[in-house]
Amino acid sequence: MCDCHAESDPSGQTSRRDLLRATGILGVAGLITAGGLARPTAAKAGPAFGSAGASGSTGSAGGAAPGWVGTSLVLLGTSGGPLPLIGRCMTSQAVVVDGAAYLVDCGSGVVNQMYRAGLTHHMLRSLFITHFHADHVSDYLPLMLFGRPIGGFGYGYDAPMNIYGPASFGLPPGTPPAGVQMVNPGNPHPGMVDVHHGALAGFATTVNGQYIKSAMGPDVRDFLVPHDVPVPADPVGTAPPRMSPFTVMEDERVRVTATLASHYWPFPAYAFRFDTDHGSITFSGDTSPSDNVIELARGTDLLVHEIMDGQGMLDHGVPEGMVRGLRSVHTDISEIGAIASAAGARTLVLSHIVPLDLTSPTPPPIPVAQWRARISRDYRGNVVVGEDLAVLSI
Repeated sequence: MCDCHAESDPSGQTSRRDLLRATGILGVAGLITAGGLARPTAAKAGPAFGSAGASGSTGSAGGAAPGWVGTSLVLLGTSGGPLPLIGRCMTSQAVVVDGAAYLVDCGSGVVNQMYRAGLTHHMLRSLFITHFHADHVSDYLPLMLFGRPIGGFGYGYDAPMNIYGPASFGLPPGTPPAGVQMVNPGNPHPGMVDVHHGALAGFATTVNGQYIKSAMGPDVRDFLVPHDVPVPADPVGTAPPRMSPFTVMEDERVRVTATLASHYWPFPAYAFRFDTDHGSITFSGDTSPSDNVIELARGTDLLVHEIMDGQGMLDHGVPEGMVRGLRSVHTDISEIGAIASAAGARTLVLSHIVPLDLTSPTPPPIPVAQWRARISRDYRGNVVVGEDLAVLSI
């Protein structure tokens, strides 16, 4: 994005939207390979932090949806892993830009969480899937189907929703273990387009009976457009190669770039960055410490990063071998401060929080003060320990 202010800015610089109109790329959906634009300087001094509810965000009324102005981050689900927890839903976040909502991941509970936060299908513009582990994509089907417009009721999508996720890729050597038969061996690692059509096919009874074109509304398939995000490079052993961020999507409100995160296996797993006129939000996805993610997050206003506390898990009886395995594909609290500092992130938001105890739906409470103290050794910015339905505005 251009380093710019609004059109009326006394500096005479043009806004990002004006620049997009002038260059002819306003409204383009899909994979764009144009060069990057820097973050605007018009972002506010710091994030406003609150909690969403039935009435929407903590912002003032205005924009495309009442209560949502500027750019806000909504933490819909903040738990890490596929264990059902009381008090935290599985991973999902929303970037809301002047009333238009862009989702990142859709773990269990996302539809209910959206509406509890004051977000609706009517506001949705795009969905971005970081990778195909269940805690990031398990509620893809209800998110899709429950948004079908119903004529005369003002409910559902009001425009096609573009869906971006990893493309199909092969499996690493030695997968699966000897003697184990894979599910869907002809396509054991389906990509976003395959997942989309497979979900519709698996639920053909309800799709054909309720969601194709009828007197009740249009065909839901006309509102859902899946895209495979191509794999930019093959992994090197068990790690993604170093690479520069690339553009995934751009419209009149936001530019979304991505990079390969380090979450073997599956490959690819992506991190995403959203740049708007108001500032930037970067999502690490699931990853061990990654130079790619640091580069993607350079100078970002909000860095939403996954977190685990290996020592805390050991203290609560989690086996050492399991903790070691998790540390190889996730980021420990002892590492996160240095990552946020290297990226120059203004605020670090901890999400995808791996529970301290993996045996109970009510794990021990997070030692917030202890975590803040540990992170502050390496990072001087703001630290937010994420909670479901929390809202931060930039």
